[in-house]
Amino acid sequence: MSTPDDLTLAARVVLPVEGGPIAGGLVTIREGRIAAVGGPGDRSADLDLGNVALIPGLVNAHTHLELSPLDGEAGRDDPASWPEDEVDWLRRVVAHRIGRSPEALRDAVGRNLDDAIDAGTTLLADTTTAGLSWPLVCSAPLRAVVFAELIGLKRMRGLETNRHAWDWIGSIGPVDQVVANARPGLSPHAPYSTAGWLYHRSAAGGMPLSTHLAELPEELELLRTRGGRLREFLEGLGAWDDDWEPISPEPADYIRQGGLREADWIVAHGTYLDPADFWQLRPEAAPDGHRVAVAYCPRTHARFGHRPHPFREMLEHGVVVCLGTDSRASTPSLSILDEMRFLHARHPGLGGALLLTMGTLFGAWALRAETVTGSLKAGKSADLAVVPLPDRDDADPYDLLLGTDLQVVASAFEGRFRADPGWKAGADLPRA
Repeated sequence: MSTPDDLTLAARVVLPVEGGPIAGGLVTIREGRIAAVGGPGDRSADLDLGNVALIPGLVNAHTHLELSPLDGEAGRDDPASWPEDEVDWLRRVVAHRIGRSPEALRDAVGRNLDDAIDAGTTLLADTTTAGLSWPLVCSAPLRAVVFAELIGLKRMRGLETNRHAWDWIGSIGPVDQVVANARPGLSPHAPYSTAGWLYHRSAAGGMPLSTHLAELPEELELLRTRGGRLREFLEGLGAWDDDWEPISPEPADYIRQGGLREADWIVAHGTYLDPADFWQLRPEAAPDGHRVAVAYCPRTHARFGHRPHPFREMLEHGVVVCLGTDSRASTPSLSILDEMRFLHARHPGLGGALLLTMGTLFGAWALRAETVTGSLKAGKSADLAVVPLPDRDDADPYDLLLGTDLQVVASAFEGRFRADPGWKAGADLPRA
């Protein structure tokens, strides 16, 4: 029986992730948490949302909120213009980033954060410069891990970014008592841009870590020969160090070697990891319960024309693969739903239940939030998204969700809703 503090929502279908689809499903919210998930007849609905799917709030496991679409890049978001060369794109990103003031970067964070939340995101991992996005992320209605980026093959550059990162961490107070819904982390950028000692120092900090790893073939060439186009790129920036030696010629060693495994890792991209190393990325292979997950960004991957991403083989080996959007400099939107739909169209045999899990619970696990969010389950936070469905029948409700371009019209964080003002049910929801 409902209490005065309950709100029971009905939907054409509820997709809880931990459990199968529920036609005519009901979700009851009480004091910011999910009190019950069930089918028609379990209780009466206070509000019937109509022809929609209720899904868990989406998890963006890798993004860069401070990056915007690049200058003069009109039309580059169109998949018809893909692929393009990633090293050339990196040059444009660096030029774009250097030309932006801190105020402009903060403005970009605000815009992109709003767009991500509007797209149903309730948990994200942001990689940023010395905690730049932290104040806005902490005040937003979502959970987050904010990774301070560490860059530098040259020792002085590495010391500078390391100092700025730790100055920021010191400024926000004790790591375990900072903000209820946000945590700091560190992100040694990539093997081609970050010295090995910075990786080891990051892993010794006791915080979650993220890195771009095995992202492009030129990275493998640099690690194995100290030459190639990435070296030319770094030399052009004045960032190359003739004394630099990689941790290993194998990218996987950047997270599995020695003390580097004594931390949680989000591996961004991982496209060119050796399949022989996949087993070492499984949860049971990590020491002392440390976690490793791969954040796959499907549309960014497609934009640069890489070889097929091995996410399916990784999953078959027991690797946790979650989804990210990378940045607005590389992808048309910060919508994980759009990423799932892109994969659904490219891989029609891939199960919709798996795709939704990759976009929710797997990302929550990677960010150590799976007991709180990532699925619609009694006791968890009432973090959810409302997605309109097409007016047609389909035996597979996941095809209804993924086989359309209808966008999220409302999302809730801890039971408080952010809704599109034009949506007919929006006025009846408890608002943030």
